[in-house]
Amino acid sequence: MKKFIQILVGCGVSASMLYIAFRDVDGAQLKESFLQIRLWPILPFVALFLAHFYFRSLRWRFLLPETRGESPSLRKLFDSIILGNLASFLLPFRLGEFIRPLVLCRWTEYSFASAFISVIMERFFDLSAVLISFFVLVQLLPDLPAWLHLAAYSLGSMAIALLVFLIGGCLAPTVISRLVGACASILPPAIEKFIVNFTNDLLKGAAVVKTPKRLAAVICLTAGVWVTTYLQFYALLFIFDFDHSALLAVTLGVFVALAVALPSAPGFVGVFQVGCVAATSLFAYPLAAAQVYSLVVHALTFILLIIIGFWLLSVHNLNLFELKRAAEEGQQPS
Repeated sequence: MKKFIQILVGCGVSASMLYIAFRDVDGAQLKESFLQIRLWPILPFVALFLAHFYFRSLRWRFLLPETRGESPSLRKLFDSIILGNLASFLLPFRLGEFIRPLVLCRWTEYSFASAFISVIMERFFDLSAVLISFFVLVQLLPDLPAWLHLAAYSLGSMAIALLVFLIGGCLAPTVISRLVGACASILPPAIEKFIVNFTNDLLKGAAVVKTPKRLAAVICLTAGVWVTTYLQFYALLFIFDFDHSALLAVTLGVFVALAVALPSAPGFVGVFQVGCVAATSLFAYPLAAAQVYSLVVHALTFILLIIIGFWLLSVHNLNLFELKRAAEEGQQPS
């Protein structure tokens, strides 16, 4: 029943977001915008798509604990990330976040716990990058509503606090643990226990990045991950002869990243489109072109993941439904 309600909520959010993004659709202008699409920007988009996952693979290597045996190859990390993203697009409940460490466990000596903690650490670094980007973005965009400035300052402060926590957890985990324990002690016992246990798990993951050099590598690679994300949006702006500004591309990347954090149907349907349309509306971008742009970016991402992901499933003799079952059961596939 709980899973059914989650699916229902996700589908409801996706349907609502699709309605918001396309409620003012003009069929004639939409058709005209489709006919104006230029195809050459797809080539740089594909190159940047692959570069993005290459940076993510490199960064994951620094977030995983060192092993006595041979470190996992970039190919294994790359393949695991692609398969995780494929699962997130096709399966409910964001199962890709569980399937990715499960696949890596099958190919390496890592335990699921250590691999999964590294994924959580990665998500925290990504969240910091998105929130900091949002804070900087709002300073550069004129005439924004006051509530958006307030949200940017609030989320920016959260990002700085999160980054301090991550860096402190990497370099001085004992201090951070004591500080969190002292702050949580004023809360009800059940909540205090959850926060302390969760913090300790995160600090175990952060301990992997225990040297300034390793931490700097993770931060630089996180920058690479998000620069290639923004460049993907920038490359596809050239499908139309409208605004090609880098600022618009960053706005698209940030708004879509915030939108897809909402619960949704598999594939981020609706939330992806509303993020694109909301971002372009700040730049007086033609609505029909924005709607088509949102569909093109989403479709290309989906198609690339389908092609590469199913090819990898075939190469590695894996079955997506077996991985889904293993992720739901919380055990490594045989």
